Amino acid sequence: MLRQYWQNLQQLGKPFMLVLVSEMATLSALLLGNITIAWWIAQHGGARDLATFGVTVAAASLLAIPLLSPLGDRYPKKRLMAIGFVAIAVESVVLALLAQAGFYHLYLIIACEMIGVCAMAIIMPCVQTIASELVPAEKLSLAMSMQKISGSLGGIMGPALGGSVIAASGVASALWVHVALLLTAAFAATCLPKALTTGKPAALGAAQWLHELKAGLRMKWHIPLERHWTLANLIIGVFYSPAIGMMAALRVTSLGLSAFWLGATNMGIMAGMFLGFLGCASFFSRTLGRFRALIGAAQLRAAALLVVGLTSSPLMLATAFFLLGISQSTTQFVGVTHRLLATPVSYRARNASVNIMVWQLASTLGPAVAGLALLHASVAQCYVLFGILTALCSIGLAVIPKIREFLGADHDVANGWYQREYPAAFPIPEKTTTS
Repeated sequence: MLRQYWQNLQQLGKPFMLVLVSEMATLSALLLGNITIAWWIAQHGGARDLATFGVTVAAASLLAIPLLSPLGDRYPKKRLMAIGFVAIAVESVVLALLAQAGFYHLYLIIACEMIGVCAMAIIMPCVQTIASELVPAEKLSLAMSMQKISGSLGGIMGPALGGSVIAASGVASALWVHVALLLTAAFAATCLPKALTTGKPAALGAAQWLHELKAGLRMKWHIPLERHWTLANLIIGVFYSPAIGMMAALRVTSLGLSAFWLGATNMGIMAGMFLGFLGCASFFSRTLGRFRALIGAAQLRAAALLVVGLTSSPLMLATAFFLLGISQSTTQFVGVTHRLLATPVSYRARNASVNIMVWQLASTLGPAVAGLALLHASVAQCYVLFGILTALCSIGLAVIPKIREFLGADHDVANGWYQREYPAAFPIPEKTTTS
């Protein structure tokens, strides 16, 4: 397997290897920074500060993504990536100095984090699309696959490294490691070829994103399956997003565990997603059928949240988060692929804009809901409550109109399915394309 991996890298060339190094370092740094700051706030400010931090950062992301992501079409991606990494590294240096001095102030941390939110809104679209500028069209599919593998590895390394460093040396040391990873990503970005395609200016920028969003919302409203599915995902996301974010640090703290186990929980999710995308999700889909795989994965997610709330074993805690990763990859594999095929090509970006907005909205509402719940119950009780509510909402997925028929169709039938079933949702008819 390692030999095949190396051969694939050689096919794609040295510039693309630098992209993979940069992406791996980026995701490692991102997740390491997330758990480090969450642990820092949980130790000094508790649930109220974590809820405030989570709501503020998610709301800022909701604004930053449409406003700043179009910059990748206006300016060279290499330059934007390098500037973004350096900006986050400077932010992390400030946070590391504060932590080393033993100075904690929530709003100062939030102010610093705004730099990271804006920088990541610029960096991630560049990282996700730069492959098309570095490899020939016939090798693009292989390049995207290699990016998923490197991203998953980075997602596993970051939490493992962060949890270990915090447990051994403290928050300040973990933030200095965060700086080192970001500078590594910046160095790899600066080594990319100068002849990258700049692309035409995105004349409409945020206005174009808003136009796409409106068209996507109109499409979803006129398709009952999409409307109910999106609403179900929004409600589930309100309970799920804080469960894998701010509440994880509080749960580890409540059990008297070290930061190593916070890293283990985050690593568990990423490892579960890695195995899911590597083949587990596909196996469940083939063995159980898409509909049963989707509902089973949704209920597995609810069961894992119950385990997090009920267990006192750190190993069981990490295992439950691993199962959350398996569940998340399966629901994405089963639902996203079929829905993508069913949507006309010209509406796929619009649909994606709505899905991104829905997740960001859930990520904004989730910490607020969790913060209110934590005022009246322990973090363990909140996990149990959120697990029960997730199970009930997941049952709602099973009664979405035509979902069994839709998921039971093969890919050829699913291709263009929305336009055939709900032509009124698409003002301008277009020919069905094959994938």
